[in-house]
Amino acid sequence: MFNIETHDFTSHKFLRLCEAISSNYPTVTIAEYMENKQPDSFILMRHDIDRMPERALVTARIEKELGIRSTYYFRTTKNIFKSKIIYQIKDMGHDIGYHYETLSEANGDSEKALDLFRSNLERLREICEVKTICMHGKPLSKYDNRELWKNYDFRNFGITGEAYLSVRDDLNYFSDTGRTWSYKNSIRDCIPGRTERVFAETTDDLIELIERRKLNNFYILTHPERWPSSAIGWGSYYSTDIAVNFGKKILMKYREKNNNIRTISKNNLSITVDIEDWYHIPSVCGSSFSIYKNVSEFFEKWNDRYDYLSEPTKKTLDLLDEFNITATFFVVADIAEHYPGLIESISAKGHEIACHGADHTCVLDTKTKEPLIGVEEFEKTTLKAKKVLERISGQEVVGYRAPNGAVTGWMLDSLEKIGFKYDSSVSVNSLYNKSDSSLKAVSSFPYYPAPGSLEPACGKRNFIEFPWAYYDMGIKIPTYGGPTLRFLGSHLTSKGLKQSLNRGHTIFYFHPIDISQEDFPSIGNRRPLYWIIKGKIVEEKLRYVFKGLETITKVPLRIQVDNYWEV
Repeated sequence: MFNIETHDFTSHKFLRLCEAISSNYPTVTIAEYMENKQPDSFILMRHDIDRMPERALVTARIEKELGIRSTYYFRTTKNIFKSKIIYQIKDMGHDIGYHYETLSEANGDSEKALDLFRSNLERLREICEVKTICMHGKPLSKYDNRELWKNYDFRNFGITGEAYLSVRDDLNYFSDTGRTWSYKNSIRDCIPGRTERVFAETTDDLIELIERRKLNNFYILTHPERWPSSAIGWGSYYSTDIAVNFGKKILMKYREKNNNIRTISKNNLSITVDIEDWYHIPSVCGSSFSIYKNVSEFFEKWNDRYDYLSEPTKKTLDLLDEFNITATFFVVADIAEHYPGLIESISAKGHEIACHGADHTCVLDTKTKEPLIGVEEFEKTTLKAKKVLERISGQEVVGYRAPNGAVTGWMLDSLEKIGFKYDSSVSVNSLYNKSDSSLKAVSSFPYYPAPGSLEPACGKRNFIEFPWAYYDMGIKIPTYGGPTLRFLGSHLTSKGLKQSLNRGHTIFYFHPIDISQEDFPSIGNRRPLYWIIKGKIVEEKLRYVFKGLETITKVPLRIQVDNYWEV
């Protein structure tokens, strides 16, 4: 038997959503937001009345009982423009706005569209005060109604803002368009300029995000006709949504093909692997406190077995095959000399080859923040490493990761100069900072770094930083993998990755030697317990993480960076 209370997009589920909102955040209307009257943390509730205005009374009453104030946008078409309903919703304390569609109605004639806008706005203002407007996105129309304001200014009509065009791109926007809170069925329903999106599919997902109170704002759009109270109403609108979504998918693919645009998901995950051996770590080689100055000195003085990398790399490739993952491998360039055939075996599997430095020598002293090598030497050795990896792998090498994650702003400028397209070295967390920047404005999703800095730029550039995942629990715990997977465990790592995916694309990494079951030579300064946890137990942790993220799209970074260039 059909039980409407167990289904999504019903009035019962809307009540649950509103209870979560009223218990965790204050709400503001769109007009209050436009006038900068919102607190530090808040929720904007918006309702577009596209059809069935009677159902808007149900949502408005639920919100009134829970102390929620929302903005209801009404179209002025015959079956929607019901003055009595508008009066009732206004009297409940909600704001009323104009849901305009005049550019579509005028078939692109902007002068005619403006006249229609003026007359329809006057009709609505005969009923109540109207301060804000919101375009109606007609999927079958080739006109975006927001385009009207490229030639005119809505402020000339006493309008304080437009619900898409006038909001800042730092809002976390959720829309129920297409019976999901994701964006897969949306053609025009997005905030212009907003590149990173928080992830939710079901209303329960959205409720969970609200109850966790990790975001400082939510901008939530619903269409009240989508939230019926009866099984018949739910079934009827469910069928309508299925048909409309099918039509939208065809239309979106047609428009992508004709506009040469590739639609991308911003909530992808990139699995990355650092190819280095036991002696590459800072306690042994290449740092201000290591035993050997660099790898060259190590090989001059070391007479015993050194290769503990080849066998676990084969295991890593098998593990990635098992989970159908194409990864990005950051390879220390001197691997080409000491491990013949290893880089070729990785490239032959279709994985991306990226650069992890010439010999894993640290560029920055992470304690004093002083450079250990100069700009000219860094550019010379890194360009040489890039060419070695390209020659061996047969790939163009466009990505870089700093040895030991020790990175500076000037390094990114140099990398861009010598032909790299991206870096993935920045780790934001509350435990340490291996960079020369504060990282205050950096999160766990990609950004364009400002010249000479690791902080985000105001505009675009031809270089992207892909920072690592973290779990924010009041303090930010690094959950990107590597040593944190070995010491903090797979459960916390998975939670941090999922939380980071809610912010946007993020990074996970590990080393093949993490899963080596052999004992490494016991030399090295300052880190006597560094390899105490490794081997089979870490391999099982990797499996746990991969299984928990099987539904998440995973792409190598070269694909993700190409998507950014296309967009």
